[in-house]
Amino acid sequence: MESPIRDCSAAALSWLALLVACETVSGAASNLDLLRRVDGALRGMGFAIRYTYSPDRQRANLYASLGGDVGGVLLSGHTDVVPVAGQEWSRPPFTLTREGDRVFGRGVCDMKGFLACVLAVLERLDRKALRRPVHVAFTFDEEIGCVGVRSLLEDLHVFGIRPEACVVGEPTGMRVVRAHKGRHALRCAVVGRAEHSSLSGTGVNAAEVACALVAEIARQADQLAQGEGDADFYVPYSTLAVCRVQAGQATNVIPERAEFDFDLRFLPSADPDAVLAPIHAHAADLQRRMRARVESSRIEVSRRTAVPALLPTAAEDAIVERLFRAGAARGSHVAFTTEAGLYQAAGIPTVVCGPGDIAQAHTADEFITLAQLALCEDVLARLLAS
Repeated sequence: MESPIRDCSAAALSWLALLVACETVSGAASNLDLLRRVDGALRGMGFAIRYTYSPDRQRANLYASLGGDVGGVLLSGHTDVVPVAGQEWSRPPFTLTREGDRVFGRGVCDMKGFLACVLAVLERLDRKALRRPVHVAFTFDEEIGCVGVRSLLEDLHVFGIRPEACVVGEPTGMRVVRAHKGRHALRCAVVGRAEHSSLSGTGVNAAEVACALVAEIARQADQLAQGEGDADFYVPYSTLAVCRVQAGQATNVIPERAEFDFDLRFLPSADPDAVLAPIHAHAADLQRRMRARVESSRIEVSRRTAVPALLPTAAEDAIVERLFRAGAARGSHVAFTTEAGLYQAAGIPTVVCGPGDIAQAHTADEFITLAQLALCEDVLARLLAS
C-alpha cells in the first residue's frame, strides 16, 4: 500500500512542524494560536471562515468553506492532543523530529498529520477547476469526549450549511472505515461514613461498596464477551472497563468516599442504556442497603461523555466509492471512537480515513511514516479533483 522510500511534500512537513509546535493539550491549553495560523492560510486561498468557541473562549472550532455552503466534501480533524506527562520521550514531544522514513512528535499520528496533509493539498489545489465545494473543520477537545464538534454541528444546522459527505482523518492507514464503536464514559461516587477502622461493620465503608459495584461491572463485562458479537470488529463485542479507582485517606480510617471511572465501548448494534441498566439497578440495590445503616449515604453514577457509534449505511456508499477511486483501501471496523458518529447522527454521511497507525496514537515517541503522509496527500488531491 505504501513505499518505504516515498516522501511527502515539503509543504506537508512544514505544516506538520508548525502544528506540532502548538501544544494543544486537550482541555488544558488553547488552540487559538494554531487556528490563527490556519485561518490566514485558508483566507488567502479564498475560504470563508466561521468559528464556534468553548465556554471560556480559549478554544475553538474552525470551519472553512470554498465554493458554497451546500454540497461537497468536508475534511475534518481535531487539533487537540493527549498529554505527554508521565511518558518517557526520547525526543522533544512538541518539536517535529525526522529520522529516516519517520517523523516524531505529539500528535503527528493522532491527528495533526492528516491536518497538515489537508493544508498542503489545499495550497496547491486548482480552485478554478473545482467541481464541488470543499469544506474543512479543525475541532477542539476531541480527546476528552468529542466536546468541540458538538457546537460546530449545532452551528451548521442553524445556518443551513450542509456538506454532502464527511471524511474524518483519524489514523486508519488510509483505509476506509465505515463503522466504529460508541463510547460512554461514566463516574461513580460512593459516599458512606468515616469511622475508626476498629468500628468496621457499624457504618458504611465506601470503598467496600465501590468494590461491590466494580465486581458487578466485571460480571456484566464477562456477559457481554459471551453474548452475540460482530466479527467485523477485532474486539467483536461491547466492552466494559474500570479505568480509575480512588478511596481512603489513612490505613486506620474507614473510607467515607470512594470514586471510580468506567468505560463502555459498544457495538453499533447495541443499546448502551440497556447494557448499563443492570449496573444502575445494582447501584440502587447497594444504596438501599447502605441507607439501612446510614441514611445519608448514597451512590451517584454520572455520565461524563457519550459518543455515538458509526454505523455502515447506504448513505456513505458514494463517498466510499470516491475514496476507493482516489486510491484509499478498504478497511475493517475499529474499536476506537471518533467524531464520525456525531457527524453521521447530524445527518452527514461520514467515514473515517486518515494516515498513520492507531497503535502509535497516545504513545511516547509517537510517529508517522513519510509514506503514509504522501499517500494521504495523493488520495486527498484525487478526491477533491473528482
